[in-house]
Amino acid sequence: MTLDPIRSAKMKSTYSGGIESSDLPRLLDASAGFCSDIQVQFSCDTDELGTVIINGHAQGEVSLNCQRCMNEFKQKISVEFCYSPLTAKSTEDDIPDAYEAVDMDENGYIAIVELIEDEFIVSIPFFPMHDVEDCSKEQDFTLGNIDESEAERPNPFAVLQNLKK
Repeated sequence: MTLDPIRSAKMKSTYSGGIESSDLPRLLDASAGFCSDIQVQFSCDTDELGTVIINGHAQGEVSLNCQRCMNEFKQKISVEFCYSPLTAKSTEDDIPDAYEAVDMDENGYIAIVELIEDEFIVSIPFFPMHDVEDCSKEQDFTLGNIDESEAERPNPFAVLQNLKK
């Protein structure tokens, strides 16, 4: 789906709907194979400086692999966004810091589905994990056996105590 942000802002358009998971191939690749349809609401307008803005939020659910127990679990993701399109006359420096600059194609449209997909991909945690109480892996563990003889070894610096006297 593409959007003409300038025309939509002039009309003060509001959009609400869903994006099917089949339209989100990169998000499916980044997840453990499941992505729910994403519910999206956004509006197009201009701010007091005349800057075109696209402001909204989206929510959905993806499956991830827990990095603690390696089991799959579902994670709800909710994102908020505020974009401002770059026109032929504007640069990123012209856009206030409150807005994220987005490029338009040669026809003056932006690929809104790809932008929202990007927001979801960036929202996936680097090390996804269940909540501690939901994780099947024991939390207190050590790798390998602790050698008891190591604990009884004499301190190698004990000889220095004699030199100190």
